Amino acid sequence: MAAFSKPICLLVLAGLCLWNIGCGVPVRTGYDRKIGAYKPVPASEPAEETNQEKATTTDNAATTAQESAAAAPDSSKHENSASRVRQAATRKEAARAAQRPEPRGSLENYARKWMGAKYVYGQASRTKTDCSGFVMQVYKGFYNIALDHSSSGMYKDSRGLKVNRGSLREGDLVFFGSFWKIDHVGIYLKGDRFIHASTSKGVIISPMSDKYWSHKYQGGRRFR
Repeated sequence: MAAFSKPICLLVLAGLCLWNIGCGVPVRTGYDRKIGAYKPVPASEPAEETNQEKATTTDNAATTAQESAAAAPDSSKHENSASRVRQAATRKEAARAAQRPEPRGSLENYARKWMGAKYVYGQASRTKTDCSGFVMQVYKGFYNIALDHSSSGMYKDSRGLKVNRGSLREGDLVFFGSFWKIDHVGIYLKGDRFIHASTSKGVIISPMSDKYWSHKYQGGRRFR
């Protein structure tokens, strides 16, 4: 019996040693002895990758914002430049408008402001003027048309369209003198009248049928 139990004891002792050795070997985390393999990766690890993706997306958004901020000054420069161009155009238009004569009722009412001015050769003011100086002032102020300070110069001005006696309209210039010389000018008014600076009476309105002026009439010109 003693001889039989000794081998058994040796087998038991060997088994215990093997079990201790197996228990002493460290096992990697996640290893499942029941399935004989490592467990699937926990769900927390993919979450870490998701966080990384979120961080990458945030970085990309920040980069895009920085690029937009860098581009903003250029856009602002273009807007400022366009605004300056518009302001300059507005100023030019305002300057042109200031140079244009303001509507002041009828031509006759405007020209009547010189009524009573004395005739003074070579002058052109509201109080002292000659015939061409008067016409020059009225045309510049009412029509914004510059004319020579000379009745003969106005008559020869190529801008003037020749008008027949029966086709005269208010504002046309009427010229008087002789075959050799144009020495007087006035502005035609409705009712077959004209306003002019007479050497004897200053600025007055006379009928075109006046005996003195009718035989001296040399023609009409239209500058509008």
